[in-house]
Amino acid sequence: MNAPRGLRAAEGLYVTAVGSLAVLGGVRGSAPPYLVAIAATLPFGIAAIVLIYGGYALLKGVGGLWAPTTRAGGDDAVWLSAGSATLNVAVLVAAALANVVLLEVLRRRRRRAAAR
Repeated sequence: MNAPRGLRAAEGLYVTAVGSLAVLGGVRGSAPPYLVAIAATLPFGIAAIVLIYGGYALLKGVGGLWAPTTRAGGDDAVWLSAGSATLNVAVLVAAALANVVLLEVLRRRRRRAAAR
């Protein structure tokens, strides 16, 4: 049993909206778009926060072995800013996709329970 076409389109729009918010947060370098994207991806948004902060620390730690992590003004290096923004987008899109899968699993369980 496949989901109706409109539902699949809504799921695609949801994932696209979360990805767009994450990209906007990375381009602007501001927190509000990220916060909206995290809120939109709950319950997997909680795991996304952990992965975002852990991934940033990993990027900074491992990348710092080969390249400086800060610029002369004290800001993050360009490679670190770009890498963390890319990581944020990937993690938040993955959280949105996980929500879509969770919704599908719950929908199938409900159908099975109703068929009994």
